[in-house]
This record gives sequence, structure tokens and C-alpha cells, in this order.
Amino acid sequence: MTEKRNRIEIKRLFVGFWLSVIIFLGLCPTCIVADTTYEVAINKGTATFVVNKYNEGKWKSTIDRELEPDDLVDGKSDKIGAKSKITILNVYEYEWDMFEVLMSIFDVMSYIPEGISINDSLILMPYFSEDLIDELFPDKYEVWEALTVKWFYETEEFDEVPDETKNLIPIFKNPKDFNDLLENYNIWANAINLTMLSLGLKPYRILDGDEFVWQLIVSEIFTIARPFNDYLTNVIKELDCNDIKLKENTLIIEKEGVEDYKVEVIFNEQGILSNIIFKTADNRIIYEIIEDNTEKFILIAIGIILAIGFTGIIYIVICKRKYNN
Repeated sequence: MTEKRNRIEIKRLFVGFWLSVIIFLGLCPTCIVADTTYEVAINKGTATFVVNKYNEGKWKSTIDRELEPDDLVDGKSDKIGAKSKITILNVYEYEWDMFEVLMSIFDVMSYIPEGISINDSLILMPYFSEDLIDELFPDKYEVWEALTVKWFYETEEFDEVPDETKNLIPIFKNPKDFNDLLENYNIWANAINLTMLSLGLKPYRILDGDEFVWQLIVSEIFTIARPFNDYLTNVIKELDCNDIKLKENTLIIEKEGVEDYKVEVIFNEQGILSNIIFKTADNRIIYEIIEDNTEKFILIAIGIILAIGFTGIIYIVICKRKYNN
């Protein structure tokens, strides 16, 4: 009887063991491939940026003799002390399609030169048809969409009316989407380039991952979600970037100009691109834009002073009461 019970117990243990193994193996793939859950960091408010440093001579001798900072960044971004401002009005959840991506992120309409003939315009028009693009690229991309207004770099006080109104910035929920966007853009560009060349027009550039990230940066729409480091790591990995490294929340981009140089891109606590620093190969700063926190520091200082003053008043009142008693 005892031997029979022992056999049953051994059998139960054996079955239990293999059930545990099967369950564990079933869970393992899920653990390995599970995506990180990202969350939007951007919220309502205003951020101001300032041109902190600019060595024009070093720019020309290192980066480009013809290109200037204001060719990359809108406004008077070649003036030290010039400021730009962006205000986030609201943040929504939305789905972008490839038409919106081409028109906004890749800004494909801006590449068509002004003054082309009506005949050429009619030939190119089908390539910009929303219906055709949606048919060729039916995928939708989940984003948090930030509604913003923006003031370009200016050395004077900001105008009351912003330079860009109702500007939409997408924060893609899945960094894997960046590779899909790039592949679709290159397919579209290859298709239209045959026609562009036949009309004697400059073709669209076919981009690799490094060039795509750089385009996102100079267009000032590259905004990321939390956790930032993980998000950026996956963007770089998905785009198979070779010249971009990540250090915490900072992208370090190696570039070639007149000489080799690098660009450091830093994101703030909301995932907004806040600092961009051009450096020589030996780390000398050529050009620098930083987030201007002067107003925040002033408000904090005023708050501290008021708190100290209020505390002092309370202390005096308490002392007087004790003295009167």
C-alpha cells in the first residue's frame, strides 16, 4: 500500500514538473519579445530656447563654408542671444497615415520648385493624391499628437502672433514605426523620382536611418516618449543607424563636413529636443542652442523669497504673542 502511494506521489510530481516546464516555456517568448509600454511626457506649457554660442569662423572651417545655422533652423538662429519659443496647447491620441507623414515629417511638397509649368504640375499631381497614397500605404500609426504654436528665432521681443500656428507634432507610440515610415518614404521617392528626372527636376533624396534621424532633428519635430533611453535605443536599432550613439538622453551624431565634427542632441524632461551642440572632433563647441530656463529660475527665486518672507512674518507674530503673554 505504501509503495503504491509512493508511485502515485512520484507520478504527480513528474506531471507537475513537466506542466511547470511547459507553462514556463510558454511564457518565455512573451517575456523576451514583449514591447516596453511607453507613455507621453509632453504636456501643456511653453518652452523657450536660446542661441548660446556661435563661432562663425570655426563653423565655416569645420562644418560648411556655404551652409549657415539659419539654413538649418528657422529665424535668426545665426545670432547669439536669439530666442525661439514653442507653446504646447494640447495633446491628443490620434492615428497618422502615410499621407500625413509625407506631408509633415518629410515635407515633400517643399521640394517642388516654384514656377513649374501647369503641365508638369498635372503630371506630378497623382503622386501627392491622398487617396492613392492611402491605397498604396494603408497602415495607420498610433501617436500622441501635440498641438503647438511656434515663434522662430528672434533677437527682439516675441511678436504677439506666432510664426507657426496650429502646428502638429506626432510622438509615435511605437519606435518600431520609424523604420516603416522610412521604408515607405523611400518607396514613394523612388517612384516619383523617375518622373522628376524626366521633367528635368531634382529628385528626392533616398534616405538611410542616420539621415532620417538628422532630418527629424533639424525639422524640430523629433519628440520622444518615456522611458526616454529605451525609446531612443529602439529608434536607433530599428533604423540601423551607424553614426549615432546614445548616452543617457543624449544622441551623439558623427558627421562629415569640411572636417569631421559631431552633434550632441539632448532631450528635456518632456521629451522635447532642448539642446543641440555642434562640436569639433576634439570637443570644442562651435554652435550651441540650449533651453532658456531664466524665467523658471526667476519664478523659483521669487517663490523662495516669498516663502522666506512669509515664514519670517509668522515667526515675528509668534514671538510677539509669546512676549505679550
